[in-house]
Amino acid sequence: PCIHHYTLIITLNFFAKMQQPIFPILSLGFSKLKESKARAEDTFPQFFELPVELRFYVLSFLNETDMCSVAKSSRTLRQMAQENMIWRDLCKQSGWEVPYETVSSLFDFDYKKYFSEKLTISRKGSLNWSLSPKVTGTPITKRFKHTATAFGKYIIFIGGQETDTKRFNEIVYFDTQTQAFFRPIIKGDMPPNFSRHISVLVKGRIFIFGGFDGFGTNFELAIFNPATFTWTNVDRSQIRGEFPAPRTNHAAAAVGNMLYIFGGNNNNSATGQYQVLDDFFGLDTDSLTWTNLSQSTRNSSYPHARSGHSLSTINNKLFLFGGGVWNETDGWVQKSTDIHIFDPSTQLWSQPQCTGKIETSTFVISFSIGNFLFIFGGGSKPKHCVTNDLYILDTLSFTWFSPEFEDKDKPQPRDMGTATAVGQNVYFMGGYAGGAVSYFDKLTVDAKPIFEKNSWVEIAGCGAR
Repeated sequence: PCIHHYTLIITLNFFAKMQQPIFPILSLGFSKLKESKARAEDTFPQFFELPVELRFYVLSFLNETDMCSVAKSSRTLRQMAQENMIWRDLCKQSGWEVPYETVSSLFDFDYKKYFSEKLTISRKGSLNWSLSPKVTGTPITKRFKHTATAFGKYIIFIGGQETDTKRFNEIVYFDTQTQAFFRPIIKGDMPPNFSRHISVLVKGRIFIFGGFDGFGTNFELAIFNPATFTWTNVDRSQIRGEFPAPRTNHAAAAVGNMLYIFGGNNNNSATGQYQVLDDFFGLDTDSLTWTNLSQSTRNSSYPHARSGHSLSTINNKLFLFGGGVWNETDGWVQKSTDIHIFDPSTQLWSQPQCTGKIETSTFVISFSIGNFLFIFGGGSKPKHCVTNDLYILDTLSFTWFSPEFEDKDKPQPRDMGTATAVGQNVYFMGGYAGGAVSYFDKLTVDAKPIFEKNSWVEIAGCGAR
């Protein structure tokens, strides 16, 4: 109480001669200093005579926009405005608290960067849809359960299906700079007609595993070199370790040189019976060695058997979302909206308790930017239909939120499509909505702090909330 009283008296004296509201004028005064090139220390000596703790206390009353104005007025104030505790308090005031366990697990957690990312990704107008943008070349035809992989400025589409028996073996490139589709001549082995596989870029090569041709043939490991347009079906003799069973509707992601796959479904090799899998494998892509991680990593947070889920890499961890259990008799008997996280550095699974609401679960279209996991479309859990809703998970606070769009601006509902982020643009292709579709849409993410190191201007440009 004494400190607060002392601070109040000195602060009131500081602004008494101005006869203005205290904290707005603080930022306004410092902002005008920058224009006049005067020294803040000379113009407001009373403030700089305060003990450091009290100066921080005064600054704690500013919002983010005023804090940025203050930061641009002098080197001393910029250093003060960089202090983590100020931005920690701003996060708390905005309801964006990050659990202690998350902060302690990340070296030198930057609250200012987190605040700027969360503010810009949450504000109205930061996400903008462009439905059916103009493209050149021969567009990709309607399909679902294909894959789309970013490689530099290109998105590479592989396979997919239009019907149960019509599946594709084509590889289509999309140049995100020229907005042009093209189909290179593929060298090496012939890609199969297949869908429901995974494709993940690791060190310049795309690793493909699984998939089905619709007529009884399942596929294993293949590698595509996107620079030389060369496809290689990898013979088992070249691979070490314990092989995962061929499968479909699984999910995969990479951390470093390791490719991870989880779950999916197949027919039991001995009985021919349909089964949903809960196994977890890692492939060392340098030595082509498989490791069965199902038992060594199994703990109370280990995911249950599922298919139609997604797997994304964020901050060198795997984020598994959703999926469910489907059978040939009853259809979906279980749908999940849970999040499971695998940390390769500890070889442990965890299951955070997320807040907020998400109502989609199976065969969603997912992608990640910065610390945010985006979930679009998929099978609605409560409504049993495909959706066109977009949900975002803040993977630091484990909070779901959903940006608002006008209905006329939203793309068509679908599941089993793809979304690929290249820079600030995300391209959505194909999917299923009562049948295969050829929708091609773009989402622009106007959140500069996620892509740039210096976020002062972006925060200041947001205006007071």
